[in-house]
Amino acid sequence: MTEQKRMCNSNFEDTVHVSFFLLDVDETAELENLCDSINETIKLLAKDYIWHKEEFKVHIPITNENKNNPVQLQSTTCFGDNIEDEWFIAYLVFEISKVFHNLIIQMRDNDGDFLLIEAAMFLPSWANPENTENRVFIYKGHIRMVPPAVIDLNKVFTIREALDLVIHLPDFTKVSTAIEEAVWSRIKQYPQQVNQNFHNALVKLPLDLAALLSLNPTFISAIVESYCSLDMFDLKHCQNLEYQDPIIVKVKFTKCLYAMLMHSKYVKIRGHSENDKKGVLGLKLACGFQILMKNLTKDVFSTKDFIRFLNNLTDIGYFRQNIKDSKEYNELLEKAKQYFLDTECSIYTSKSKNISKIMGSDNFQVIKESLKNADPNKADLSEDCDDWLNINEQQLDELLNRRYNYDIKFRKDDVLTPQAITTKLNNFLNESSDFEGVDSREINESDNQCINFDADNFVNCLQRMLSFPPSENTNDSDSNDSDFEIESDISDEDEALEKELASKLDSFANNRKSCETVVHNITESIKEEGLSGPSSNILKTIGISRKDMLDSDDDDG
Repeated sequence: MTEQKRMCNSNFEDTVHVSFFLLDVDETAELENLCDSINETIKLLAKDYIWHKEEFKVHIPITNENKNNPVQLQSTTCFGDNIEDEWFIAYLVFEISKVFHNLIIQMRDNDGDFLLIEAAMFLPSWANPENTENRVFIYKGHIRMVPPAVIDLNKVFTIREALDLVIHLPDFTKVSTAIEEAVWSRIKQYPQQVNQNFHNALVKLPLDLAALLSLNPTFISAIVESYCSLDMFDLKHCQNLEYQDPIIVKVKFTKCLYAMLMHSKYVKIRGHSENDKKGVLGLKLACGFQILMKNLTKDVFSTKDFIRFLNNLTDIGYFRQNIKDSKEYNELLEKAKQYFLDTECSIYTSKSKNISKIMGSDNFQVIKESLKNADPNKADLSEDCDDWLNINEQQLDELLNRRYNYDIKFRKDDVLTPQAITTKLNNFLNESSDFEGVDSREINESDNQCINFDADNFVNCLQRMLSFPPSENTNDSDSNDSDFEIESDISDEDEALEKELASKLDSFANNRKSCETVVHNITESIKEEGLSGPSSNILKTIGISRKDMLDSDDDDG
């Protein structure tokens, strides 16, 4: 199992970085109280949440790398393969900003401002990943963005200048409702969504592991990760697997962890053989647990990583020229050790140390004895259905349509006619595109351009065509003198209208025939393509599946 560093591997792992800029806090004690209050709020909102890799926690930076920046708290959280962790963190950040009004928060991941990526369809044309750095913030529960009208895109500015603009120019830094709704659509299901992401399964586990997961279900993430990422060096730890007197217990997973464990390769262990799902899952977890604990470093503060960390602190003057082993030096050293455990050491080292501490507690022994003496006939042996692991092509298409539902796509209740299909295809093909994909904004913007409308001229035309009485301010003499001319004009216009109507009907018939021909050709092409091909793929862009175009006989063939 490859050792993973929280900070050192942040450029390679899927990681979210959060900076909490403080507006009116200077004293260290006040900063520590605020940090504790924020972490208490997180614990309250994230109660019973199972983090995939790291728990979201705020800390005070051990050093101030840039003294020109405002005072800040920080958080760097590796969420790994579970994207739900990142969006749950986003939910927590918005909730924190609603409670603590003296915070302006900046949140980024490895891809940049992921909130803007989520709202990409609604961003102003100037916004792109290259020029939004230090322009996007969260303040009092809302997204704020510094536009080029306030600070030119080519101007170099400090983070303090940007924060001042967010505070003092709220109307100019406020984003559109569409942008906020796009982001809110991803986090509005929390906290209710947390329970929906769990999966309870029956597993046959050794007594110690069953007691540990009963006492603290959150350790399941590190154990599953240990097994799913094992290599040939880790495999040797499983050859003498401790798997005595296993019991069947209900284990809580996240759906992501359960899917990972279910689809991971089953490594056969000498002396152990399981055929049913409960036994196979139990052997995988027992193996992962043994790998995790075998990699436990007895003295983490003697490792090369900690020595390197300590030398870096010394080089930047962290110890303030205090003599080694002096009182102040030792206080700073203890603070550095705790910071290293919380933010810098291996994720698995931190987890295994916590597990070891819990397994040595009196409470662990109590739980272990209660499980050992429990009546199996009274145990809750129900588990959740895992049909959600399987998804067919139609469900996948519906999922993608919900996720990327553009206006050009058909809905379920839309009627598929030849004219409707060709119109949608024509609209799609007329949209602009580049290496970043299709952009429909040009058409929308042109459609919204102002139209010059002469109301008086329009009313006069209607009066002439429909023989309306002249308006009151028209002279009677002029009206009488022009009766014959109006009648002549009307008869000429009637004849012109009849010709135009006949032409339109002919054109409509030809257009309908043309649309039917196009759809017929597409249908025939789909039949020849088999399961997939160019025709079926282009229809998917407007929300039409292969089955929608073929009847049952065609589809079977």
